[in-house]
Amino acid sequence: MRQLALICGFLLGNFFLLQGQPWFIQGTIENCEEGKILLASFYGDRFNPIDSAVSRSGSFYFILSEEAPTGIYRIIYADRAGGVRSQNRFVEFIFNRENLEITVASTDQGPIPYFEASLENQVYSGFMEFELEYEAQLMRVYGALYPGQGGKDDTYMAAVNQYNVLQSSRTRYMDSITGLYPDLYAVRIMNAFRAPVIPGEMPHRQRIDTLKQCFFSQAAIDDPLLLTAPVYTYKLIDYLSLYKVDTMSRELQEQEFIEAVDQILLQVPEQEKLRGFVVDFLLEGFEMLDMEQVQIHLVDHYLDQACETDLVELIYSRMEGYKRMARGQGAPDFVIRDTEGKNHRLSDLNAPYVLVIFWASSCDHCREMLPELHDWYLQENKPGLEVVAISIDTSSSDFNQYMDKLESQWITSHESLGWHGKVPSDYHIYATPSLFLLDSEQTILARPGSFRQFQRTVKKLPERAP
Repeated sequence: MRQLALICGFLLGNFFLLQGQPWFIQGTIENCEEGKILLASFYGDRFNPIDSAVSRSGSFYFILSEEAPTGIYRIIYADRAGGVRSQNRFVEFIFNRENLEITVASTDQGPIPYFEASLENQVYSGFMEFELEYEAQLMRVYGALYPGQGGKDDTYMAAVNQYNVLQSSRTRYMDSITGLYPDLYAVRIMNAFRAPVIPGEMPHRQRIDTLKQCFFSQAAIDDPLLLTAPVYTYKLIDYLSLYKVDTMSRELQEQEFIEAVDQILLQVPEQEKLRGFVVDFLLEGFEMLDMEQVQIHLVDHYLDQACETDLVELIYSRMEGYKRMARGQGAPDFVIRDTEGKNHRLSDLNAPYVLVIFWASSCDHCREMLPELHDWYLQENKPGLEVVAISIDTSSSDFNQYMDKLESQWITSHESLGWHGKVPSDYHIYATPSLFLLDSEQTILARPGSFRQFQRTVKKLPERAP
C-alpha cells in the first residue's frame, strides 16, 4: 500500500511539473446546502463559471492552473438558514497566485468570507468595508449641502465641513495603504476608484461640470489587468450618470450621451482588449436604452477600428449613407451567388427574419463573431432567422481557407471586388463586421454591433409559428 501511495505521489508530482505550479482554493461555508458549489472568474462585465465541486458538509476544494489570471473570483452556492433555502449565494475574493484558505460565515448581513494569511484579501476586504461606510456617511451629509429658503445656516456650514473632512480622510486612507502595499492587486483596484476632491461649498451644477472634466484625472481607464475585476463597469456607469438629465428630451439626451462617449474614449488607450471592452459595453448599454443615435456614433467612430478599411475617402463618402440605413428604413434588395453557384434574391427568401452580415477573413472581430453566430444559427434559432453572409475578401484563397474552417450552413457569398462590390456599395459598408437584421418586408429592425448585442435583439423577436 505504501508503495502504491509513493507511485501515485510520484505521478501526481510529475503531472504538476508538466502542467506548471497549481494553486489551491479551499475552505468551508457555514450553512451550505448539500450540492454543487461553483467557482467563477470575472472578465469585462460578467462572471463565468470555470469549475464546480460537490459538497456535503460545506467544504470545497478547487485547483487553479499556473495560467489562471490574477483577478476577482466568485464562489457561488446555496445555503439554508432558519429553514429558508437561498440559491445563488456568493462571496468574492482576489486570486493572485497564492493558495487560499477561506471560511465563509453566515450572518444577518449575508455571507462574509474570512481569509487565512492572505494579505491581498485582507487589504481588499478592509477597503470594501471602508468604502461602504464612507459612502453611507457621504450620503447622510450630501442632502444638507443644498439649503432651501432658509439659506446657509449653521447646519449647512457643518455639512460642508464634514463633507470636506470625509473626502480628505478617504484620500489619506488610500495614500497610506498604497504606501504600505504598493504592489498588491487589491491596491491596484482601490486606486482605480480614486476621485477628485470637490469642495462641499461648490454649487450642484458646478459640481457636475467639474466632475465631467476631471472624473478620470486620478484614475484613468488605462489598465488592462483590471478587466479581471469589476472596476471599469462601475466607473463607466458613474461617469455616464453625470450626463443624465430627467427633464431633457430624448434627442437632446442622446446628444449628451454622445458627448460622454467621446470623453470616455479619449481616456482609453489604443490597447485592443481594453478599448474593445469599453466600446462593446457602451454599445450594449445604449442598445438596452434603445438609444440608436448613440449606437450609430459608436459604430461610426469607435467600433473595431482595426477592422475598418484604411481607404479614408471611402469612409467619408459612405458614412452619411450608412447613417441613413437606420431602424425602420427599407434595406436595398439584391441578388447574390452563393459558394455552390446558386443565385439568391433577398426579397425571395422564405424567412420571417434575415440577418445580412458583411465580413472579411482579415477582420479579427469577424473571425471571433462568425463561429459564435453560426453555433447560434444551428442550435438556438427559434425565430427561424436566415443568415446571408457576404465576404468582402479580395483574396479568394483567404476566403476559401477561412470557409474550410467554418463549414457554414447558411447562405455565403464572396464579393471579389471587396468594398467596391455592388451590394457593399448599396449598403454603404465601410467597416467590418456590419450587420443588418431585417424582417420579411426588408425593413431594418436593428444593426447589432456585436454578437451579444445581436443575442439581446433577437430574444425580443417572436418565434416563428409552427
